[in-house]
Amino acid sequence: MPRHLTAFCISMLLSSVLAPVVQAGNPLPPPDARLDNAACKAVPTAPGPHSLLALSGSSRLLVSSHDRRHFERAGTIEDYDTATRLLRQLPRTGEPADLVLRPHHMDSLTKNGETLLYVINHDDDNPNGTRHSILIYKVEPDRLVWRQRLRDPLLSSPNHISIAPDGDVYVSNDRRDGSSVMELALRMSRANIVLYREDRPEGQRWRIVADGLSFPNGVKADARQVLVAMTFGNALLTFPRNRDGSLGAARTVIHLPALDGINPGPDAGTYLVVSHGPLLDFLRHQNDSRKRSSGILYLVNAVTGKASAFFSDDGSRISAMSNAVFSQNALYIGQSFDSFLLRCPLQKT
Repeated sequence: MPRHLTAFCISMLLSSVLAPVVQAGNPLPPPDARLDNAACKAVPTAPGPHSLLALSGSSRLLVSSHDRRHFERAGTIEDYDTATRLLRQLPRTGEPADLVLRPHHMDSLTKNGETLLYVINHDDDNPNGTRHSILIYKVEPDRLVWRQRLRDPLLSSPNHISIAPDGDVYVSNDRRDGSSVMELALRMSRANIVLYREDRPEGQRWRIVADGLSFPNGVKADARQVLVAMTFGNALLTFPRNRDGSLGAARTVIHLPALDGINPGPDAGTYLVVSHGPLLDFLRHQNDSRKRSSGILYLVNAVTGKASAFFSDDGSRISAMSNAVFSQNALYIGQSFDSFLLRCPLQKT
């Protein structure tokens, strides 16, 4: 979701442009029968555990945290063991002296026995800054080891990142101009998806592969396709991947309101996609943690386009949901501002 909106932008949104896409008062759907909804509990974290990443083959859940209510502050990467229920801040070694970690979304790639973590970082100390980067670390059992920082003018307002199995890096920019509040307020369809390919010549590694989108947010790449969840576009799109990493024509999988993060679901071809309630509630919660921001976590079949609610909340247990992942027979749900994630166990069979 947006890193922050200025008072000017909020007033624009309140005026009528950004009317709620879900009407307040609508009853929330019941949870999926596989979820022990009554047993959900908060897991304390640093502020703003926006991105959750379950490391394959382990019980490790990496959490990117940044206090977006105080954007200038540095964030952290935490490591939660879903088996032992222990949380720790991961030490980071070898970073450049000028680096301030303000992490947003992240993804990983395991190749040749080595797991690399890719983190979207906001280099400026204000939410409408123009300097952003992708930070790359080697993931070790007890720390993150610095590898590389990627920068390019095409990283105009990076929101989510996904690494394809072949190493292609896809990033959603929610705005073409990361400093423009008007682009948000007027819901301009000017945003894009950019691709980074390391094997291309210097100066040609970054390129736009999808354009004219309305606040693309969550992105998920696999061998054959790239899924994109749009917040203002109110749709989940799928793009076929070509051999050179470029994308074919988009197909709309389903229309759902105010979409955010996307992660694999429990069954092949399914995805967990966050859908926000009234976006004005999201903005109120951003400014005041006591204000609730509702949401629904949908389970979407990308082939059939069918969707069902897997989890929903009026904001009393968790507000401003960001994404959700499975680990160790439980569902973990992140959010954008407060200092906890939510753990919901699956029903015992």
